[in-house]
Amino acid sequence: MNWKKVHFYLYTFCRYFLATFIISYAFAKILETQFTSQPSVYDRPIGSLSGFQLTWYYYGYSYWYGLVIAVTQIISSILLFFRKTTRLGVILFLTFIVNITLMDFAYGIDEAKWMALLLTMMAFFVLLSDYKAFYRYFITEPQLFSEDERPKWMLKAKNVKFFYIPLVFIGFFVLLSAMKKKYMGLNEFYGTWENTANGDRLYFEAGNSFQILQKNEFKKSNSGIYSFTRDSLKLQTANDEEIFSDFKDKSPTSKPIYYFKGKYKLTGKSLNITSDQVNLNFKRIR
Repeated sequence: MNWKKVHFYLYTFCRYFLATFIISYAFAKILETQFTSQPSVYDRPIGSLSGFQLTWYYYGYSYWYGLVIAVTQIISSILLFFRKTTRLGVILFLTFIVNITLMDFAYGIDEAKWMALLLTMMAFFVLLSDYKAFYRYFITEPQLFSEDERPKWMLKAKNVKFFYIPLVFIGFFVLLSAMKKKYMGLNEFYGTWENTANGDRLYFEAGNSFQILQKNEFKKSNSGIYSFTRDSLKLQTANDEEIFSDFKDKSPTSKPIYYFKGKYKLTGKSLNITSDQVNLNFKRIR
């Protein structure tokens, strides 16, 4: 058996299959048969959406973004149809098909993930079939500027990179870790709490912020910051907007304005908060 000829036929088949199949994905985006959510999805809480629904809603939010992806797919298709531009076409193809495959598996899009995986494998087959050319271009080809063209001071300081690179990695890791601890630190309150009496929800969020949302999910929520000690809790806002009465601190002299100021008791998934005006019980939802 002539394996070189087999390789040629398989290589050609993969090129044409990839170039042909991806056009259907591109036109699906242009004609809006892809990334289109059903009307019922828009009125559902985001936490109830499946990975498929969440992904389709997110990518369908902007038509022009989907159009950019479609144009990229069409360009890669045209490039793959011709032998002289196959190398450029397969690199462009891999830039989006790898992301699509990872997304399909990560978000559980079962309807598309195996086809995406097949397309990715075929694209890598086309790429690796020409590995010598890619190795020569990316590895053995001389750099843009030769040693003779670089300033002498830069040649002397070239080893500084071995200190600079670790410093960048360590520096940003430490900086972002400190910022996360300061602004996104999680405590025992963090999460969603539901009022057992009326279904209203209290959200304790990052940065010691909170939101209050009535059971009617379309009603404007109220927000602010909170602080707590071992047994006391304060929900503070910067303005005096009307909120539901169970949380309103009735004191006309309170400065700053508080939604709530009193005692709390947190036990497992139960939260009880009390003041002179209210006695509220919450259960943790998530």
